[in-house]
Amino acid sequence: MKTQDKKMVRLILLLSGLLSAIGLAQEAENKGRPVKLMYYLAPADAPSEAYLYAGGKQVAQTELTRTNFSETFKIPQGDLLLRFLSSPLAEGQRLPKRAPLVRIPEKWQKVLLLVFEDPKNRVMPIRIQAINASDRHFGLGSIYMMNFSEAGVVGSIGDKHLKLKPKSLKIVKNPVQKNGYYPVKLNAVIRGEKKPRRLVKQMWSHSDRIRNVLFIMPKPAPQHTTYYCAPIRDF
Repeated sequence: MKTQDKKMVRLILLLSGLLSAIGLAQEAENKGRPVKLMYYLAPADAPSEAYLYAGGKQVAQTELTRTNFSETFKIPQGDLLLRFLSSPLAEGQRLPKRAPLVRIPEKWQKVLLLVFEDPKNRVMPIRIQAINASDRHFGLGSIYMMNFSEAGVVGSIGDKHLKLKPKSLKIVKNPVQKNGYYPVKLNAVIRGEKKPRRLVKQMWSHSDRIRNVLFIMPKPAPQHTTYYCAPIRDF
C-alpha cells in the first residue's frame, strides 16, 4: 500500500471514530429525561437560576422561572438524588450537605419540578417538589390539580365532577372529549362555614396537546383561597 493510501485510510478511520463518538454522545443526550421547572410565588430576592447535581456531577442548569414553566432540560436516567445550588461548584469543591435536594425515581420518564421558598435553608433558600409527568401518568389534555390550602374544593370541570381534599392532589384526565371551551365551576369548602365559597366560574379551553397544572393556594381571610393555572407545551 502506498504511503498516500495509508494516510487516507488513517484519515477515514479517524473521521469514523469521531463520528461514532459524536453519535454516542447524542444518543446519551437523547436518552436523558425531559424536565421543566417553575418557582411559583418566588420572592423578589430569590435566586434566578439553579445548577443541578447528581452523584457529585453537574447534570443540568436552568432558570428559576416565576410564572411559567422553564424551557425543557434533561437529566440522566436512573434513580437520582438531585441537589440544587445557586452557582456552580468550583473545581475540587464539595457539595454542601444541606443543599436542597429531591429524589427522582427511575421509572419517571418526564418530570416537573415545583420550587418553593425555604428561608431556613442557608445553602439555597428553596425546597423542591417533584411531579411524575410521564405520559401514562399525566398525559396530554390532563389537568394536574394541586391543593396547597386548608380548604376542600368541590364542583365540576367540563364533564367531570371533582372533590379535592385539603392538602391533596388529583389528575383530571381529559375534562371534555373534544378540543374547545368548556365550563368550570369550583367552590372552596372552608372549615367552620356552612356555605361553600365560589372559587372558579369560567370557561376554560381544552387542548389534547397541552397539559395544565392548577395551583390552589391559601390566602389570608376573608378570601382564604386563590388559584393559578400554568399550561405546559412542547413537553
